[in-house]
Amino acid sequence: GGSSSLLPLSPARDSDLMTPRKVKRKIPKVPFKVLDAPALQDDFYLNLVDWSSQNVLAVGLGSSVYLWSACTSRVTKLCDLGRDDLVTSVAWTQRGGHLAVGTNTGRVRLWDATRCKHVRDVQSHGARVGTLAWNGSLGAPGSRDRR
Repeated sequence: GGSSSLLPLSPARDSDLMTPRKVKRKIPKVPFKVLDAPALQDDFYLNLVDWSSQNVLAVGLGSSVYLWSACTSRVTKLCDLGRDDLVTSVAWTQRGGHLAVGTNTGRVRLWDATRCKHVRDVQSHGARVGTLAWNGSLGAPGSRDRR
């Protein structure tokens, strides 16, 4: 007959296998990179910074949106809304190729960030678009006007 050489683990050791080990992280004392952000609006209700799954940071500064690639350290000006409008929110799609930009005039502008091309505008609200969220290909803007 065959005999098994497997031994059962005690409950304490079984839990050790199920729980991942905590790895101590080293947090540097000095910053890796310092990004200048002039004209960043100081408003708690705006969402002016978003990090993409492609490792690109989008920042709304005044009437412009800038993209910073963490891989290349390259900064790109994606758009400028002009003197009559301000960026009030930015949000990447889950895949990180498109960026929605909410504005002070209630518009949402969709951009293909990989090509720096404007895709479309939607007048979604009568007041500023303070937040944006994505669920797959559906974008949901939020505003105080409750529309």
